[in-house]
Amino acid sequence: MSLIALAGWLFADLLLGMTIIMLGAQAASPASPKPTPGPAISPSASPSSSGCAARVAGVGSKALKISFRVNPSASGRELVTQVKTALRAHKRRLAGRHAGMVLTFGANGATGDGVQLAGRVNEAARRAYPGIFRSAATRNFHDLAAPGGSISMEIYFVTEGCADKR
Repeated sequence: MSLIALAGWLFADLLLGMTIIMLGAQAASPASPKPTPGPAISPSASPSSSGCAARVAGVGSKALKISFRVNPSASGRELVTQVKTALRAHKRRLAGRHAGMVLTFGANGATGDGVQLAGRVNEAARRAYPGIFRSAATRNFHDLAAPGGSISMEIYFVTEGCADKR
């Protein structure tokens, strides 16, 4: 692999890391003029005994990494079953959590085919476990080094914290 190609991958990895940090840092605060729509903020009626003015959600910086194999030529229903079975092995780490962002790397021959497989796996995960993956932002990538049918998921979960009283 040429030095220029390695520099490109390094730049892409750094950009991805910065994106993740920025997503986590952009959790809305009570001082924001307009809160983010959806479940990102659920203000308390009054400050709780812990002193929180509001509960704020963001995306955690530590990913749950899961790898498994699927049949790239499986039908939609078969793929949902394969993904459901693979994720069930991690149910303790997934239970009660909501994915904020999912990076999925698929391997299936050519680059476009790996990206397409990753997209199909993300859709299958949404159908298999809608409570976890329904509102997650997903990104599909091709894994150049893995054998065909390999899937690697990096799942970044929504976190909650206490907003400052201002």
